[in-house]
Amino acid sequence: MSLHIGSFVRHHAISTPDAPALRVGEEAMNYRTLDRRAAGCAVRLRDLGVAAGDRVMIILPNCVEWVVLYQGALQAGAIPVPINPLLAAAELAAIVADCQPRVVFARAAMAAQLRQSLGDAAAVIDIDAQPFTVDEADPRPLPSAGSDDVALILYSSGSTGLPKGVELSHANIFWNAQAFAFDLLRLTPHDRGLTGLPLSHVFGHTCLYSAFLFAGASITLVERFDATAVLGMIHSQMITVFMGVPTMYWTLLREPIPESYDLSSWRACVAGGQALPEDVHRKFEAKFGVQISEGYGMSEASPSVTGCRLRGAPRKYGSAGQPYLGVQLRIVDDEDRDVPRGERGEILVAGPGIARGYFRQPELTAQTFRDGWLHSGDIGYLDEDGYLYVVDRKKEMIISGGYNIYPREIEEVAHAVEGIYEVAAIGVPDDRLGERIVAYVVLEAGASVPEETLLQRCGDQLARYKVPREVRFMDALPRNATGKIDRRRLRDIGRESQ
Repeated sequence: MSLHIGSFVRHHAISTPDAPALRVGEEAMNYRTLDRRAAGCAVRLRDLGVAAGDRVMIILPNCVEWVVLYQGALQAGAIPVPINPLLAAAELAAIVADCQPRVVFARAAMAAQLRQSLGDAAAVIDIDAQPFTVDEADPRPLPSAGSDDVALILYSSGSTGLPKGVELSHANIFWNAQAFAFDLLRLTPHDRGLTGLPLSHVFGHTCLYSAFLFAGASITLVERFDATAVLGMIHSQMITVFMGVPTMYWTLLREPIPESYDLSSWRACVAGGQALPEDVHRKFEAKFGVQISEGYGMSEASPSVTGCRLRGAPRKYGSAGQPYLGVQLRIVDDEDRDVPRGERGEILVAGPGIARGYFRQPELTAQTFRDGWLHSGDIGYLDEDGYLYVVDRKKEMIISGGYNIYPREIEEVAHAVEGIYEVAAIGVPDDRLGERIVAYVVLEAGASVPEETLLQRCGDQLARYKVPREVRFMDALPRNATGKIDRRRLRDIGRESQ
């Protein structure tokens, strides 16, 4: 069966050509124009020598050029490889060496840097100097693609090691797009989605970009998240759905709402990337009157696994919701044996969104995708109703004095302390305990929270061995290119400061 994710845009370009598809800043584009500009880009790519199956790397922020290049690569039969431009030079060089793209697109400064570091390793095109995305052409039939053929490659953020390419098939993205569009959000062509999530990350790429195009809805993109600007766009563009990572919700929660704003169109939010503190979740919904659906996913599942439904099913704060149609979950111990309901273990996933594997890494693929199950490396448990609770990353677990301690438990308690903006708990080497717990804390502007207050709150609500041994205050927590807290960097800081 031929299945191609380029058909999302093509279908609506034929059925509803004048419907709005994309808005970035002052530039707006309907489905007909997007399809024709993608077709023009595909012609340019073919003239450049890009053939079916070649990899086209896109190192751009959220912008019109990103969208046209992505759709153009699909129409040319190539495999788009979107990369976050905020990655460090060493990470980018490693990804290019691993991916071996036919061509790389970037802005002027990045293109110059890449040419200097890569030499002849790939053709690097400055998209500002050579506009590949402005010409229109009559669309040609989409390339034939089997459901298991690679549609795109997404590289991990590299927070736990060197980035690795995840091969996602056309069927993976098709299934995920429909799950988010219909099962979770019940999108219609009248919906308008907004995000500052990088489209190079699976959350932004699939849950918003792909799902909204699948439904024939429209997308508003911003290059960088700004709470004031986001609220302004929700008001002026009558946005219906916003998607973001927890730090965006923390920031929006503290943003005043101008009296003149009408936010009544706003009907849903989706949070992902990392756990959303329950305190933030409740306060946000109370302030804006908009429900947040928190879910669980990963690049290797393209990404959706579970989600908190916005209607119908009971809501359980702190839960990542129930599996989507076709998804199976297991919770297992270190010997891959199933544990009883309510007990913690590693989360295993099977279903139609599971990736083909890692690009050119057969050993890692065999280790992660085995016996028909994706071994997530995450720790969680299922309650009696089948709701998933994600405790933490297995690799982020702290082992102190022989006890297994999950940072999220500490962070939930600490975050509820008035005046604390963000907190991350890590383990640093300790001769006596193996690891001791250090809490890195960012305070709200103008706030003052004594270390003793935080430790007392933890002591009141946590077992003694889970209470941090030390609190360190920072102006900001280090983050990786996708906006997640960089715990590896925090551990390095912890070791360096001993």
